[in-house]
Amino acid sequence: MSSPLNKPKQNISKEIEQQFELTSDFEKRRIFKNKISLFYLNTIVDKDQIQNYIIEPLQQALEIANEVNPSIQQIKTIIYSASLKETNSIEEIKGALVKGNTFLLIEGETIGLLIPTTKWIERGLEETLGERALRGPAVGFTENLTTNINILRRIIQTPQLIIDTKPYGIDVRTDISVVYIKHLVNQTILKEVQHRISKIDVDYILTSRIVEDAIEGKPKNLANLIMTKERVDTTTSALLEGKVIVLVDGAPYSIIAPSLFVDFFQSPDDFHLKTGRFVNRLIRYFGFISSILIPGIYVGLEKFHSDKYSKKVQEDLFNHGELLPTFWEISILLILLRILIDIGSRAPKGTVIIVTLLATVVIGEMSVSAKLVHPASLVATGLSTFLSTLVIYRGQTGLLSLRYVYLITCYYLGLPSIMVVSTIVILYLVNSKSVGVPYLSPLIPFRCDEFQDIFVRGNLRKLQRKSHEFPNIE
Repeated sequence: MSSPLNKPKQNISKEIEQQFELTSDFEKRRIFKNKISLFYLNTIVDKDQIQNYIIEPLQQALEIANEVNPSIQQIKTIIYSASLKETNSIEEIKGALVKGNTFLLIEGETIGLLIPTTKWIERGLEETLGERALRGPAVGFTENLTTNINILRRIIQTPQLIIDTKPYGIDVRTDISVVYIKHLVNQTILKEVQHRISKIDVDYILTSRIVEDAIEGKPKNLANLIMTKERVDTTTSALLEGKVIVLVDGAPYSIIAPSLFVDFFQSPDDFHLKTGRFVNRLIRYFGFISSILIPGIYVGLEKFHSDKYSKKVQEDLFNHGELLPTFWEISILLILLRILIDIGSRAPKGTVIIVTLLATVVIGEMSVSAKLVHPASLVATGLSTFLSTLVIYRGQTGLLSLRYVYLITCYYLGLPSIMVVSTIVILYLVNSKSVGVPYLSPLIPFRCDEFQDIFVRGNLRKLQRKSHEFPNIE
């Protein structure tokens, strides 16, 4: 419950001062014969703006008019600000102060004035590091929500672009914006996204993963049912396809819903380059499937079918006196290569080259020379890890864990188990939904009219005129 300002000024001031008494950057400034008080946090406000657009105009105008008891309405006509808000809520005042607003209170009044004077320190617009492309816009989102909305407004200049921003969190309030184009968005999807976000009940939101989990819903899914993007061009394209975008203050990327299986194999280069429009996506699909199957196929061939090959082939391709069995060779190498990727992504820049070089020597040359692992095992795991990077940086990391499932089943049941596991996985994905939309659409349910932008990139002029629809929404 918010408490109104139906109390004397000194009590209101006391309550605000008690809230921020341990805060060294809290400041109270009295002007105009101590009849007007200004409250603000001096580390997050623009002091020049307070001086030039609030204090000086008030001092000059009130002294010229020889005003003794100024009113709120009179002050509103003097202050240089495009946005002013009257309030009688103590809780609203406290929330506004920590967001960089200045609160003005007149002696004897029961209502105050909130004036926006925020000055956040933020980094400038930079190239996206995690989603590089050969051509196209290089600018990415920042941690500032207002800046991100500004970028979207600059590209999509239409009154149909709707920005619905609300604060969430109990102890710390974080702004979350739901962005969509009114005449293109599917209303069922929009309502579902808004409903799932409204159910967020946490003390604070310091990471957007909380919002992502809320949008994905329950039960938890092996696949990634939503996509996050740093690139602005990918985000605007999703908006124009009728999807819903969610921006979280403090997160330098957008959340796209719905996100389908085929979306993770698209790249900005597909739409900016002429070359590769017929093969790039097919290569990504092939690489994704191969990265999952190669370890299991290799282990299955070694255990159940190695005797069908000549002795020389067996020595060249399969275990030949190495210390570790093939299954454990593949398992340990996959784990070590995954650790190497994590180190390369998170280690300080100055140590990345040294660490990766050392790991390459240890995992590669020394382990083979010491006959700990077979060279073919290293090639198989290396190919699997290498090919997985075609989609791992596009967010489809959940399904890559299937390589361990295929590895185990092929070791115990042989190569025919690939068909059984694949059937189970397909049935599982068929029943998966991204905010109510079938995850495998338009493959299952089959929609032929959508295939011009699935395995190959179709004609751009036709794609831009095409209206996108989402089937079987629940």
